Amino acid sequence: MRSHDRSTASFAEATARELDATLERDLEPLEIASNEAAWEAEVTGAPEAFQRVEELRARVMTRLANRDELRRAEEILAAGEDAVPPSIRRQVLRWRNRLAANQVDAETIARLARDEAELAQQYNGFRADLDGRSVTDNEIDRILLEDRSSAAVEAAWRASKAISRHRGEDGVGAVAGPSVAERLRDLVRLRNAAARQIGFDNAYRANLELGEMSQDWLYQTLDLLERETRPPFQAYKRELDSELARRFAIEPAELRPWHYRDRFFQTPPPVGDEDELDRVLDGRDIVALATESFDQLGFDIRPIVGRSDLYPGDPETSKRCQHAFCMSVDAPRDVRILCNITPGKRWMGTTLHELGHGIYAASLDPELPFVLRDDPHTLCNEAIALLMERHLHDAGWLERVLGLSPEEARAIEENGRRRLAVRHLVFTRWVLVMCHFERALYENPDRDDLGVLWWDLVERFQEIRRPSPRRYGAEGASPDHRDDDWAAKIHFVGHPAYYQNYLIGEVFGAQLEHALAAECGGFAGNRDAGAFLRDRMFRPGATRSWRDLIAEISGKPLDPSYYLATLERGGPVTTPLGSSAR
Repeated sequence: MRSHDRSTASFAEATARELDATLERDLEPLEIASNEAAWEAEVTGAPEAFQRVEELRARVMTRLANRDELRRAEEILAAGEDAVPPSIRRQVLRWRNRLAANQVDAETIARLARDEAELAQQYNGFRADLDGRSVTDNEIDRILLEDRSSAAVEAAWRASKAISRHRGEDGVGAVAGPSVAERLRDLVRLRNAAARQIGFDNAYRANLELGEMSQDWLYQTLDLLERETRPPFQAYKRELDSELARRFAIEPAELRPWHYRDRFFQTPPPVGDEDELDRVLDGRDIVALATESFDQLGFDIRPIVGRSDLYPGDPETSKRCQHAFCMSVDAPRDVRILCNITPGKRWMGTTLHELGHGIYAASLDPELPFVLRDDPHTLCNEAIALLMERHLHDAGWLERVLGLSPEEARAIEENGRRRLAVRHLVFTRWVLVMCHFERALYENPDRDDLGVLWWDLVERFQEIRRPSPRRYGAEGASPDHRDDDWAAKIHFVGHPAYYQNYLIGEVFGAQLEHALAAECGGFAGNRDAGAFLRDRMFRPGATRSWRDLIAEISGKPLDPSYYLATLERGGPVTTPLGSSAR
């Protein structure tokens, strides 16, 4: 290298280190405080906590709106890959994407922070009204799963969708403001306006691209998965419809969304009248079982559990979040999960899932720069969480942790693997609905027929008839804004352009499971597999791109053949999906 080149490289490296140090100094304490406020808001539902979230998120976005720092980051990256060491370049790239995402005016920042916090509060505060009583999501799910009356499940399903028309309350408990669906449309418009300020057509594409994933690549991948899952899904769906028609004593043509025993048909109904895992888990301590599961992998989750909030509050008074999530308040030092645990397979799997996110964050190298103390991409984290859920289908885990006999464990594993294949089919089709709808929502939030479009996509990908053909846009009926059932999905508020990560995470998870089998001899209960994940995947954080991580961990680019092989059909697809991704 000529002396001039060395001088340029030295200047670029010094500029990069100064930029990183300044941003880390300013943003690390702000983001920790913002995360702490968000945790309090989700756990308590207190209005003052959501106000604190709004204030702190606005401060974070305002700090990232610095145009001069974005310009410097762009110049460093444009200087070439040899200008700065790879680790420093990776930090600059991560900061560049975050800075670019926030190059919006102060008024827009304030409105985004306010609207997102207020909408999250509306979702948290909502409880379905069923026959004049307030019920939780857990109760809605129980009715849908257990009741055999069409009238009962329809009432529960419709009660759960009322969130889309929910108008929240003012400070004294009176109904106030526009509905959730109307506010979501406004939020999408605002996000789009912000995206246009940073050079994107809409916020959906901006979120994907600045998250290092090409929208074109994503939809090529989704199209491939749609084609490959369509024939086996249609075969499964015919059998399922026959079974459900018998269960509810109706004709298959009379089946509607509430008959599928799940609010969105994102998971398949259990086979038969009793799920053996629910029976086995009845009365068992879900957290203790999860702790033992992670102990066997070499991960101590007790510090995470000690900071977490795991059980539902009083359904009459609690305003806490009814869902589940993992929050890295200050990874790897402070990681927490929120759950609403009740006995049974559902919350056993969900607890393992969220703690899977937890061990990823808690295993990050604490010496990493702040901007790299994270996963390379959310899909990598989802892959781990989904892999942890698969303990439920492992005979060794069923024996060691649940104490089943080898014969019973093998029988449950065999049934569980078949159900996993069905779950992958059902979940793939559901994600297609979410992704195609969200893309259309951001492309035109002003269209009058969003409620109709939602049911068009449900019918196309999930093959479920819309609730009422004449009210929901079929047979030439006009759109009805009251039928914005799509707005019942909370992900549209706090996690824009996120849902595909679950499916791509499943694809990577199947590939990762294969790699662990080859490298370590299996996964569940295997300390060698735990060490492999900790040292080679978790600890390095975001020092590599997600494409590089997948290739290094599994020996090849992202490949759907492993995921499609779980569907128990011949001729797996072998087209690699990682080569053109961003």
